[in-house]
Amino acid sequence: MEPRKYRFNNSTLTIVFGNIMTSKSEVIVSSDDTHISMGGGISGCILRAGGENIRKDAQKKLPALLGDVIVSTAGNLEYQKYIFHCLTIDYKNNNEFYKEYLSNIEDINYYILQHSIDKCFRLLQALDIKSIAFPCIGAGSAHIQITKVAEVMADAISKNLCSTQKPYQIELYLYDKYHIMQEIDYLDVFENFAIKSAMANYQVQIQANRMQSENTEPTAVATCIPKREEMKHKVFISYSRKDAEHVEYIRNILDDCNIPYWIDKEGIFSGENYKEVIVDAIDVSKAVIFISSVNSNASINVVRELGYAVKQGKAIIPVMLDDAQYAKSIRLDISDIDQIEYNNIEQMKKKLMASLAYLLGL
Repeated sequence: MEPRKYRFNNSTLTIVFGNIMTSKSEVIVSSDDTHISMGGGISGCILRAGGENIRKDAQKKLPALLGDVIVSTAGNLEYQKYIFHCLTIDYKNNNEFYKEYLSNIEDINYYILQHSIDKCFRLLQALDIKSIAFPCIGAGSAHIQITKVAEVMADAISKNLCSTQKPYQIELYLYDKYHIMQEIDYLDVFENFAIKSAMANYQVQIQANRMQSENTEPTAVATCIPKREEMKHKVFISYSRKDAEHVEYIRNILDDCNIPYWIDKEGIFSGENYKEVIVDAIDVSKAVIFISSVNSNASINVVRELGYAVKQGKAIIPVMLDDAQYAKSIRLDISDIDQIEYNNIEQMKKKLMASLAYLLGL
């Protein structure tokens, strides 16, 4: 069967029919138990091909919980730099840790798969890796149904690829060891990724159209300074332009919910000559979304915006891109405000919309 390719922003995902051990990706993902015994399936193949050093290196980093990802050496494998061990089986505790928080085995499986894939993508960024090969995580010894695996992997992978402009090369390997599966048996996998890819490309087109309509020269914008009485927005977005990639996702959420917002997208009004525009924009707003990061907390303009917003009694909603501390001059003013973590996109969206609904009376 021929590979199938799907595009997400600048990244591609290729579904490959065959053995993952043939991949030339920088990382191979293995589905393992919490002891990383590597006793069978894909993990066993990796162990046999790459050597005992892989297991020894991985086990040094234990203990770990279900849904965690352990990074190890790739041993003697020719093309790989690392093995990512996704922990999907716990023979000893039988998921007892999660039963306290999640209502049924389906929810537990969803959490384990989504959490492990999210962690894989954070590791890609941290390790500066551009290519990775996934199996159908949990569809083997963990006995998670292929339909559920297809659904969750499509959700998690597409979400991560849609939130970045980096050019990742993702492979998903479907391997039928006994040659009893046909292409139709993987229909759920194809359909899930095809739908997610189509939705991603549609959003890219919408964004391109919006950017084209907004694409005016800075000099032209500067000669047309918006007047306070013309401002109709409810939300002011304070951020560093170095984080523009993440801010686009926040803008999409607000656009989808028809919430008007102000954003100094090109940095035109951040200079001294136009600072009164920022003052007016904050005054008109009912809430300020503060995109907190190491970049924004080091930005004089962002700190000034937050300081003025606090003095004017505006509601501040901090969205945390990373663990950076707030700038000293605003730390006392906003340190007691509930934070929204960006790393869990779906939870971030729910919390952000709940806060805005309350503050804006939606």
